[in-house]
Amino acid sequence: MIKNDLQQWLNAARQEVAKGNLPNYIPLLAQADPQAIAIAIQKVNGDHLMAGDTALTFPLMSVIKPFLLLYLLETKGAEQVFQLVNRQATSEPFNAIPKGKPKNSMINSGAIALSSLLESCGTLQNWLNQRSGTNLTLDLEILASVRSVANRRNLAIADQLKNLGLISNPRKALAVYEEICCLRGNVQDLAKIGTLLVYTQRSSNIPIVLEIMTKCGMYESSTEFAQNIGVPSKSSISGALLSIIPDQAAIACYSPALDATGNSVSGLFLIRKIKNYVLGLGREGS
Repeated sequence: MIKNDLQQWLNAARQEVAKGNLPNYIPLLAQADPQAIAIAIQKVNGDHLMAGDTALTFPLMSVIKPFLLLYLLETKGAEQVFQLVNRQATSEPFNAIPKGKPKNSMINSGAIALSSLLESCGTLQNWLNQRSGTNLTLDLEILASVRSVANRRNLAIADQLKNLGLISNPRKALAVYEEICCLRGNVQDLAKIGTLLVYTQRSSNIPIVLEIMTKCGMYESSTEFAQNIGVPSKSSISGALLSIIPDQAAIACYSPALDATGNSVSGLFLIRKIKNYVLGLGREGS
């Protein structure tokens, strides 16, 4: 891939912005620049490409969830992790209040349950920064904005997890979850932490995370995305999108305008264009 191709695709992706909208339920996210767009590709051999507003930082939000899962699998083990969450796809909204054990770790109930196993936000933050050479920081302003929302559905989710006997301290679990979602970085940071999931032979836990991302990482459109695009991915209401080409590369995108499901419209466009190129299958995806 040459940089001219990437820049052309980025320019075309800007035209997709009008098809999406900024999220209106978190005040500061609604103030993002809808024209902001950036992409970074980090390959396992160390090669990387970037284009767009690459210095711009953004809160990771839900794109942190695969790394919460990876960290806990590596440090706590699969048995303890999957006592709290299942590994099933679901068509329910990402913020559905669970009726039983959460379906997976990519929805809010599953991630809040897993956050109960984390000592603090700093535990995951430091692990990611040390392992990937990034400088993720906690964005206190976006954290305050998240907590300013009048009807915080995640409060009800956390309380329900306690009622189900899955967690004992719902306020602490929710606080840690909100903080890890408010870790902030740029697209290069996201691509760098993405490389922790690229090399599948490094850890037996990586294929587990990638399988769950494939089935569950794109909100209610996960099944359709898996059929059409077919690469493990995780989106975020901040407009961040991470896709993993196993044993090849991590692709990180940022563009805050979202489709009705909550996925970045320009990010989806870019992943379609770039996937086959990274795999060496042609000049662009279908």
